[in-house]
Amino acid sequence: MDKLRPKYSPYVEISIDNLLYNLKQVRSALPRGVGVIAVVKDCSYGCGGVEAAKALEAGGVDFFAVARPREAFVLRKSGVAKPVLVLGFADENELRFGADNDIAFALNDLTEIDRWESYRVNVDSHVNIDTGMSRVGVLPSEMGALIDALKSSANIRLTGAFTHMACADEPGTETVGRQLDKFTGSVDKLRQSGINPAHIHYGNTAALLRFPLKGCTLARPGIALYGCKPDPAQDFGIALKPVASLVSRVVKVKKLPAGTQVSYGGNYVTPADTYIATVPIGYAHGLPRFLSGRGEVLIGGKRYRVAGNVTMDYVMVDAGPAPVVSVGDEAVAMGVQGGETITADDIAVIGGTIGYEVLCNLGTSIDRFYTRGGKIIRHEPGVIF
Repeated sequence: MDKLRPKYSPYVEISIDNLLYNLKQVRSALPRGVGVIAVVKDCSYGCGGVEAAKALEAGGVDFFAVARPREAFVLRKSGVAKPVLVLGFADENELRFGADNDIAFALNDLTEIDRWESYRVNVDSHVNIDTGMSRVGVLPSEMGALIDALKSSANIRLTGAFTHMACADEPGTETVGRQLDKFTGSVDKLRQSGINPAHIHYGNTAALLRFPLKGCTLARPGIALYGCKPDPAQDFGIALKPVASLVSRVVKVKKLPAGTQVSYGGNYVTPADTYIATVPIGYAHGLPRFLSGRGEVLIGGKRYRVAGNVTMDYVMVDAGPAPVVSVGDEAVAMGVQGGETITADDIAVIGGTIGYEVLCNLGTSIDRFYTRGGKIIRHEPGVIF
């Protein structure tokens, strides 16, 4: 299968070994007895939802979380068996499928209860308690109404309760303590009323790395599994390995005289006679345009600065007056080559963003290769049209 890697087209490579290494690192940070609900939403942050979930399931995670019902359905139809929590909203048909396939749904609004009841379908749910994210969820002040509605419900079973820590990545933040007080108070009210959710979780990556997970049965890591930190500029005390690589090969090397403009806008002008190497990777494939003139590409284990603007399908690098770069050489825009590494976090720092965005923007039009022990175990062709 190794011959499947395209010679002159970009592709994404996903290391299952590194994914499982990161899972092990996350587990080492958890209190004893706390399980893992692995977040695999949005194609596992660009790293391949089904294959990542299968590997994580084999690695012993207890639960999965996705954003939309369709993601849960794809996992089920692909043979993933562990329970799945849908964090977003669901319609009647989606709830019915969930009832037959061990899929739970987040209760994000009190009005959902009447709607779910009207379908006369059994629903396992985790109540999303909005303690400070102000996105979706039931407010602590609505716990009384929630309890009354659940007690009169014939078909809704509350099996979990969770919240989302909005600022856990901020050093010295006091918001986590305030949110936790609201969350535990709300869960206490549920229990005092006789409603006892089995699954309690609020530990996203930042929270589980920085705070003791009091009262949690599950931690809910996302970005750490895929090799990134919640904030790329901070130290979270965990050693992670990059899961996704963005790779191509050099397709042209040309000599240009001093004073030659390179790429759109002519923002890069060769300072002397030099060679420019062209690589077919661009922002259509996940190489952000903010790397124009600022980012680097690895070729032959050396770093080469991006020359001029990143274009949709190509990027150029200045290979210098005496290049050791040739057509066909592997070019790594994100990943490891030789002793050098460019991570999604490295790219994010340049753009003033986060690794989440860099990974999620990896193009779906290019092939993905999943590797184990350095060998390709699965090839997913890109979606062209």
